[in-house]
Amino acid sequence: MFKWIYFCWFFSFFAIGNVNATEFYTEDFPPYNYLEKSELKGIGPNIIRELSSEVGEEPKIRVLPWARAYKYAQEMPDVGIFSIVRTPKRENVFQWVGPLYTVRVGLYTIQGNKHFYQGSNKENLEQARKVGNIAVQLGGAGEELLTTLKFQNLNKIINVNKALFLLLKGRYDLLETSDTYMAYMAKEEDVSEDTVSEAAFIGQYDMYLAFSKSTPIATVQKWQAALDRLRKRQSVENPS
Repeated sequence: MFKWIYFCWFFSFFAIGNVNATEFYTEDFPPYNYLEKSELKGIGPNIIRELSSEVGEEPKIRVLPWARAYKYAQEMPDVGIFSIVRTPKRENVFQWVGPLYTVRVGLYTIQGNKHFYQGSNKENLEQARKVGNIAVQLGGAGEELLTTLKFQNLNKIINVNKALFLLLKGRYDLLETSDTYMAYMAKEEDVSEDTVSEAAFIGQYDMYLAFSKSTPIATVQKWQAALDRLRKRQSVENPS
């Protein structure tokens, strides 16, 4: 009798422990996802926590370098990655939930070089192709987008948190990133936002939560439905 009770208890515990098995990977990339005194903050984690609450799960989030997070998110079931741009190259690599929010992406230069980028956006992009190097995140969407635009002068970096500092030091000629990142990092580096400026506009991109292809479609649909409900409630509570 005792063995039977123990077996039932163990089976129930094991089952409950695996009901909410979804795990998420993200990176340290302020202000979207970033660690502050070991606490994960930012737009992305806040949305994921809201979604987790909506579907009745406790979020399990691991912060990793982007290239590693991207690799892991492709390999295992019930694994998601955020915040990620939905590019053509990635379309069939993941299953998508979103959009979560939108970012404006451009190429940024120091104020002293702003005069090189006074033409049309097409002309400014052409000028950018001639510089020595453009810093882009290794494995990030910017690398893919600029490669598609025939850029061959890309400097693929891992530590994006030092990118503005190194741009100001002259290590990079241009930095591919978002306006929100630039505003945040200017504050962190204690420099005026007009110390850097957008040299060329690349585009506006929706950010997503992406699940591995081996994740059951029902799981993906559950998270998308939760996002749709949240968005609907928000639109009712905050009509435009």
